[in-house]
Amino acid sequence: MKWSWLRRLLVVVFLLIVLALGLVAALVGSGFGQRRVEQWVRRQHEQNSALVLAPFEVTISPWRDFPHVTASLVGVSLTDSAHQQPLQVLRIARVDMRLSLRELLRRQVYVTQLTITDVVMQERVDSLGRSWSLGRKGQRKQGPGSAPKMNLKLDVLLINNFRIITRNDYTDGLFAAQVRQARLRAYVRGGVLRMAGTLDGRIERLGSTSEPLFASEPVRAWANYRYDFRRRQGYVHHTRATLNGDTVQISGTHTVKPGQAGTELDFRFAGTQPLPDVLRLALPLSLRPVVEGATSPSKAHIRYTIRGLSGPTFRPRNVLRFALRDAQLTWPDTTRHIKRWDMAGTYDNGPGHTPKTTTLTLDHCRIHTTPGWLDVALSIRDFTRPFLTGQLIGRTELPELATVVAPELLRARRGTAELDLQLRGPLPPQSDRNMPLYLDSLSVRGAVTLRDASFVLLDRGANFSGVNVRVGLQDSRWHLTNATGVLDGMRFRATATTTHLLDYLTKRHPTTEITGNFAVDEVRLDRVRELLRPVATGPARATSSVPTKSGQLDMSMFPPGLRLNVGLRCDRLLLPADTINRLAVTVRHDGRRVQLDNMRAQVWGADVSGRASWPSDTTQQVAPIRFELTVKYGQLNYQNLIRHAARPPQRSTKEPASPALRELLLAANGYVTCTIDAMQLSAGENIRNLRLRLEKTGSSLQMPYLNFATTRGGIGKATATVRVAGTRVQAANATLDLRYATLDVQQLLQMLAGLDAKEENTPQSSQGASHRKRPAASANGTPRDKSLLSNGILSAVVRVRADQVQYAAVRGTRFRLVSRLREGEAVLEECSLNAFQGRVKLRGRMLTNTGQNHHPLQVQTQLEDIALPELFTTLTDMNINLLDGHNVRGTLRCAADLHTDLDSTFLPVFATTLGYLKTDIRNLELLNVDVFTEALKFMKTERTSHLFFEPVSTRFLLHDGQVLIPSLRLNSNLSNLEVSGYYQLDGRANLYVSLNPLQVLFGDNKKRVERIQQGRLIRSSRGRPTVINLHRPAAGQPYKVRLFKKAEQQQQQEALRQQARQLLLTQPLDTTLRLLRP
Repeated sequence: MKWSWLRRLLVVVFLLIVLALGLVAALVGSGFGQRRVEQWVRRQHEQNSALVLAPFEVTISPWRDFPHVTASLVGVSLTDSAHQQPLQVLRIARVDMRLSLRELLRRQVYVTQLTITDVVMQERVDSLGRSWSLGRKGQRKQGPGSAPKMNLKLDVLLINNFRIITRNDYTDGLFAAQVRQARLRAYVRGGVLRMAGTLDGRIERLGSTSEPLFASEPVRAWANYRYDFRRRQGYVHHTRATLNGDTVQISGTHTVKPGQAGTELDFRFAGTQPLPDVLRLALPLSLRPVVEGATSPSKAHIRYTIRGLSGPTFRPRNVLRFALRDAQLTWPDTTRHIKRWDMAGTYDNGPGHTPKTTTLTLDHCRIHTTPGWLDVALSIRDFTRPFLTGQLIGRTELPELATVVAPELLRARRGTAELDLQLRGPLPPQSDRNMPLYLDSLSVRGAVTLRDASFVLLDRGANFSGVNVRVGLQDSRWHLTNATGVLDGMRFRATATTTHLLDYLTKRHPTTEITGNFAVDEVRLDRVRELLRPVATGPARATSSVPTKSGQLDMSMFPPGLRLNVGLRCDRLLLPADTINRLAVTVRHDGRRVQLDNMRAQVWGADVSGRASWPSDTTQQVAPIRFELTVKYGQLNYQNLIRHAARPPQRSTKEPASPALRELLLAANGYVTCTIDAMQLSAGENIRNLRLRLEKTGSSLQMPYLNFATTRGGIGKATATVRVAGTRVQAANATLDLRYATLDVQQLLQMLAGLDAKEENTPQSSQGASHRKRPAASANGTPRDKSLLSNGILSAVVRVRADQVQYAAVRGTRFRLVSRLREGEAVLEECSLNAFQGRVKLRGRMLTNTGQNHHPLQVQTQLEDIALPELFTTLTDMNINLLDGHNVRGTLRCAADLHTDLDSTFLPVFATTLGYLKTDIRNLELLNVDVFTEALKFMKTERTSHLFFEPVSTRFLLHDGQVLIPSLRLNSNLSNLEVSGYYQLDGRANLYVSLNPLQVLFGDNKKRVERIQQGRLIRSSRGRPTVINLHRPAAGQPYKVRLFKKAEQQQQQEALRQQARQLLLTQPLDTTLRLLRP
């Protein structure tokens, strides 16, 4: 409260009374001369004040209030011209004094009423302590003060619209008030002024220049005042004032001591005031936002004392004692409230009378809460930099506690907190980003136990629920014991120690360190990255992150300043395209590098262990990861593995890419060692005991070894080199060596096809496949991953060796194969085996981009010294009805160009097979071949059942499931034969046989057999040949025999030759057999 203005106001009033009385006396004694009156007033002012009195107007009227005389002063103004900076300190629009005419006629002065209208009084102290005020009188005289020489009685003193403004920049104080109307009685007797009456107005502003304690508060006072001029002392007694609707009793004295600047005050205030106003008055500036906007129906009992010297550059001692009982306090958000509060405290500005020495002490404070109570004992000193010492014991609701401790950090919905804390240190600043940070932190020691807590971290939107934890606090070091709860749907358990965690979250410390162990049932990586993202403040929120290119990986995980050394166990870690199960890892982050040590997990069904690390520099979009991993599979489905590895992560094109495991491995450096006990392929044989190692350095990915065994006795070894660009495979080269004791070629081909992961595409025709296009490219120019073999990325060399080999009904030994896999095809560079008591060689290519059930194949084969009985026995087992193995003898040499289509079991589809065969047959013998027995059934069976033939060389065409025979000349022991026509592979036939009946009937069969066996050629027969047509509509049925004329046979043979020429011209048959050339 500011009391110097009251004393000065009373002095001004008294001075005006004295001037008015002198004015009346002068008027009565001298004929009421205006100039003499004004000169007398100025002289009286100059004797009592050092201020400059501006010109004013004096009027006297006996008629205005007849029968009273009215004396008036108009436009009175006082200016303090100190320090060469004039300031108007008083301005009075009008002063009217009513005098009793009857008393004047008796030469006595009796003032019945004094009215002062429109008064403005200003006082100013600048930042250097220089003052401008109404009370400037120069040097004060020693000894008692001078009392008025006359007595005065004033029945009515009216003051209308009085304003006072006091601003002290030296102490940062501001007081502004307005008295709308004051109605007083006053009299002077024996050197003592006594006044009493009422004042009605308001306090416009009281407090500091930036933080007012009161603003626009109505005030009504009933005052009793006494001033002793000789002692220079004023007394306020039996005075009460109504402020904020409550009555305050006021008493005390103010004394001016000679030779001493300022005024000695001793005032006492007692009463009740609204609780929020008392709290704002008692709390330091940094804590006032805690009660900002709070309302309460409760009153605080106050006892306020002001003692000591008060002046422009010094303050008196202010002590405020206040007490509450069963008080209530409610904040605007309605979630914060105190329903019952008992408290007794003391606010004291200390021996220095400054904010530096100010203290606030709570001698007793108990907040009754729903779960119990909370006892608070604390002391705050040094309000310029508040230092707190206190203790909190009890149980309270978490929402109320959170609003007091960290309202800008979290918003609590429910929960209880058990507190046993000792507090010591400077109070942290509130959430004002412009305020300077304190260098040292508040020391908090003890324990906090949260039960069923539910709250949200505001900056990050982290939603916690069901939290139960005991937090042991030792200053900035917190120890969390048996913490459980749910974070954004992720249930966790933790025991950890943190350092500077609260200061870090509230931006008061640059780093925090967390050590301990965490267990989580499920972690969604994208959500965790959002929770850990760096939080920008102010305008930086819109521009804090640098735009990143779509598709780039973002390995930034932890915000700056977060230091970690924690053990993490996670049942499920959800990545954008993958899920890691049963993860156990030690996570370390020192601000420069993230390390994952002692890692164990299940990924894609494998047990993974090892370590990984990457720089924590978030400016890099693809961080160079280092990893050392060991992967162990028990049972593995290969197709599931490929689907996991090739599945693209689902990302927004506007956000930095969250890496999938496949992308991490391609962007990283390090090595992986993998073991697989059993690998199940989609078809064919399976793989067991697989061992491999991958080494990644820069853009190079090496596989130095891959060893495995197959379920059918095979042993495999492989190496590979991969070229990587970013997270894409640009090229891959591999070699695969397989060794079998016994090999099933179908199973091998199915196994190799099973290793080639493809999308589900509609099979193309062989003709369309031959004109295939390159795979469509992705946005960055690399082919889309349709298939390992069809996307142009992988090229591989496969080498296979087997002691025994089987392909359908074909059996063989010493199998050797070399194949080169490249874009869309497998090139058969070398394939050989011993079969049919001879040697078989093959070269060709197979398309691999036409679907899983469709494999177009072109192969050129060379058969050397093949035993015909075994060959035809095998063909019969393959449902090719030509000859049975016991019906034929001899050897075969053959070179052929075959075009066929292998089905899903890698067997040829003979109905669509196209072939050109160039054959050389030796020692041919036919036994009981129904073609000849039917054609020569007019002869004895003994002669036709066993035929011997000279060596024969001929060409065949294979088309639409039939063998096309343009001309086959056979010189046998019976006759010189010529065969032409069609022979279906299913046994149907339409053949034309030309023979010489005379040779058949009269030839020397025994001699001809000897000549054939000795290798001597038989001369061509003479005579006209006979043509016989043999037609069989289905296998197993007898041939239908009819005679043909020679012209008809020639015509038919010409048609066959024309069809053969047409096939050679229109179909891609290579009659040069260039692939078989050395």
